[in-house]
Amino acid sequence: MKCDIKMMLRAGLGLAVLVAVVYTTFPAARQSLMALTPALFFLLCPLMMFFMMKGMQSSCHDEQKTTKQDASSEPRRLS
Repeated sequence: MKCDIKMMLRAGLGLAVLVAVVYTTFPAARQSLMALTPALFFLLCPLMMFFMMKGMQSSCHDEQKTTKQDASSEPRRLS
């Protein structure tokens, strides 16, 4: 997974949509939501990096499992 500018813009747009939905759905929470929104956008990049690193770690383990399975499925040759 690559965290480039397009991915960050999509995540930012998704967060903006989420904030807009919560803003219209819960009128009692509007003041606190507007206070937290800048912090949420500020934390967007570190959170994306965290999930990206978790995804890379799990894909690395999957690759190692398939490599081990491929190696164990090959018949041994007697010399």
